[in-house]
Amino acid sequence: MKKRTRVLALAVSSFLTLSAFSGCASKEPVNTSQGGAASSAGAPSKINIWCWDKSDSRAQMHSKFTEETGITVELTAVQSKDMTQKLQTTLASDGDMPDIAWLEATFRGKLLSLNIWEDISKAPYNFDKANVLDYLIPLETSEDGQYVGPECPSVAGLAYKRELAKQYLGTDDPKELEKLIPDWDSVIKVGKDVMAKSQGKVFMFSSLGAVGNMLKGQSTDPFIDGDKLNLKTSMKPILERLIELKKSGMVDVLDFDSPEEGASYAGNEHIFYPCANWSVEFTIKSNDKDGKNRWGFMLPPGGPFPWGGTVMGVPQKAVNKEAAVEYIKYFFGSEKGASLQRDFKGNFSPFKPLYANADFYSAKDEYFAGQDVLQAISQDILPNIKGVRLPSKYDQDINDAYNLVIKTINASKDGNVSADDMISKMEDDLVNKQPAITK
Repeated sequence: MKKRTRVLALAVSSFLTLSAFSGCASKEPVNTSQGGAASSAGAPSKINIWCWDKSDSRAQMHSKFTEETGITVELTAVQSKDMTQKLQTTLASDGDMPDIAWLEATFRGKLLSLNIWEDISKAPYNFDKANVLDYLIPLETSEDGQYVGPECPSVAGLAYKRELAKQYLGTDDPKELEKLIPDWDSVIKVGKDVMAKSQGKVFMFSSLGAVGNMLKGQSTDPFIDGDKLNLKTSMKPILERLIELKKSGMVDVLDFDSPEEGASYAGNEHIFYPCANWSVEFTIKSNDKDGKNRWGFMLPPGGPFPWGGTVMGVPQKAVNKEAAVEYIKYFFGSEKGASLQRDFKGNFSPFKPLYANADFYSAKDEYFAGQDVLQAISQDILPNIKGVRLPSKYDQDINDAYNLVIKTINASKDGNVSADDMISKMEDDLVNKQPAITK
């Protein structure tokens, strides 16, 4: 599928149009939605969703939906790593499929490759993907061109500890910091100064894994083109930069997403952390309980990047498919549903018309010294997502091989490893694991 495997570098043209109107955007509600048939005669009264969030806040959000549409929502707990196998097993045994399944980013490529999904942009569902943020659509489309379903945008900037930034970089103002470290070469230069000033006690970042997520998200070259690996072009520059950072000593040796890294948020040894929209509540505030006025948020060196996301897929074998799509239209294609997602879950919406109003996502955050992080994400981060890497059915295999390489670099003495050797190791591991893959 040559068309699907080309590098996709999107300009996110929707925001260029919206920006022309943002100055005069009304604070009146956006009166546009995809709703319509949720309460039509004969519509099923219940849908079942396979997901990994059965929280009280989601239940409260769904109760509002039920009050308006008459459609009740039942949630079945399935972890993201188990979704592919559970769907395949259920199909093989002729069991009851969900009406909606969550396709998390890490496993999305494999899930999209399964020929089991409805194209909800077509009749009788007619979900209007023209209202979806442009950069998301390729991430939600299968290799054969089926539009499977929307997702909440999941994008990232950079969080920092204000006191440390002011002490070692001379300012805690986000705009000044963006000027100071606009790219990764600047990070290397400034980081060396931080190491010297702190006598090696304060690090720019907590883990190579954290930096690696940023670098991977900022690049769009495919890791694999069909079944042919493309790591020398796409992965090697990432590894070279990580090795350079390792040699500099400015990145700590903590394992990414470990309890030790979680504890570091409340400490005073690390300045910067990649910060997705979901990180504010689930990572920063949960790990730094006393962090009020401690944090800042900025555009990261190299630019903002996508990080995470979960597609809503409707299986062909689902029973209540039209009601499932009405749920999707409500929560992902209307202002009313977007308001509930924002207020109950802190989620952003893929619904383009909302972003003409800069105040739709806006709240001063006491953790960030009154900075309006929501507005920064909606008006500064999202419009500057320049492109995406298309999903592949081999994404999880590539991610596993990459994580082993990260551990190798992290454990090396002063970064004394070779990017070429790491690439060769990844290629060998992937070919052995998936014989259809070629170098």
